[in-house]
Amino acid sequence: MTATAGRGTHLLRAEPALAKLASIDWVLVIVSVVLAGVGLAAINSATQAAPDGTAFVVKQLVFLLAGLASMFFLAFIDYREWRNFLGLLVLAAVLMLLLVLSPLGTEVKGTKGWFQFGFVSLQPAEFTKLAVIVTLAAVFTGRHASAEAPRIAGGLILLAVFCALVLAQRETGSVLVYCFTALGIFLVAGVPIRVLLLLIASAVVVFGLAFTSGVLPAYQKDRLTTFVDPDADPRGDGYNQRQSVTAIGSGGLYGRGYLEGPQTQLGFLPEQQTDFIFASVGEENGFVGGVTIIVLEGMVLLRVFRNGQLARDGFGTLICVGVFTYLTFQTFQNVAMTVRLMPITGVPLPFVSAGGSSLLTTFAALGLVQSIAVHRHRGSPT
Repeated sequence: MTATAGRGTHLLRAEPALAKLASIDWVLVIVSVVLAGVGLAAINSATQAAPDGTAFVVKQLVFLLAGLASMFFLAFIDYREWRNFLGLLVLAAVLMLLLVLSPLGTEVKGTKGWFQFGFVSLQPAEFTKLAVIVTLAAVFTGRHASAEAPRIAGGLILLAVFCALVLAQRETGSVLVYCFTALGIFLVAGVPIRVLLLLIASAVVVFGLAFTSGVLPAYQKDRLTTFVDPDADPRGDGYNQRQSVTAIGSGGLYGRGYLEGPQTQLGFLPEQQTDFIFASVGEENGFVGGVTIIVLEGMVLLRVFRNGQLARDGFGTLICVGVFTYLTFQTFQNVAMTVRLMPITGVPLPFVSAGGSSLLTTFAALGLVQSIAVHRHRGSPT
């Protein structure tokens, strides 16, 4: 009897774990891993000429494995539990953003936004994207009307604090991501249009003040304005986008071949493993390679959107909206800046650009989406 009861208890414990595994959105897992694999191949090609090229690939692979682990870890935690730790989540994000501005932080290319641990660097502004999504989703769901004035004010204050701390690091790309992510959540949460227009106007004013007050260095101002006429200074401020367009244009339909792109292999394409990874893919794999990446990114977005539709509550829906908006904006911004449709902001291409913090954050965001899928048919958390 005892042995039988023991086996029965073991089976009861194993069954929930198996049920959770079965509830995972495996299509989302497979597509995201394939996309990250494409990114590894692209980074390998883009760093062939670099003396430490192998290190880029190894770091990306390590963060990919860590990202997958974080995705499954977060998938098994009931997403509704995060409401109980909102204060700690906000405090942790603010503390990281403050500490990186202290002597503990490291400055890279004019932006003081990294913690350096040996050969590994971590960027708090990336991880704060998760805090923006979860806290704003929580602010606009609950027992009361989601568009109440106090809730709107609270959401705007949280957003303003995060944006101010990241602007102090002289980093504009993440601020844009925060704002567009918030805009998506506000729209679905039912925030009045007049408030959204006020938010947009306020963002314009803040960026205007950042331009005129000296918060942003001259090179970042040039990044945001040169795309209007990159030919005005082809060897200076317009160099990056000119080289990017040249690389993509030379790729044609099928590309120059893997490891055969002259712009990429000779190092004419700037930041080709990070900001301009899409241009490198376009040169070596052509229109077909570029479209393949866009289709894969689109498949990820469709799965996130679908999980948001099927979420059991408003909190889950708004988390998916936040993840969807954040990934959509980053994909559009990164691709568009390589073809002169948008200014250069340093926003990475999700899953593809080299960058451990970005990759880890992206998979963690998918972990939140997976949690919504796993706990869709389960009761309230205990």
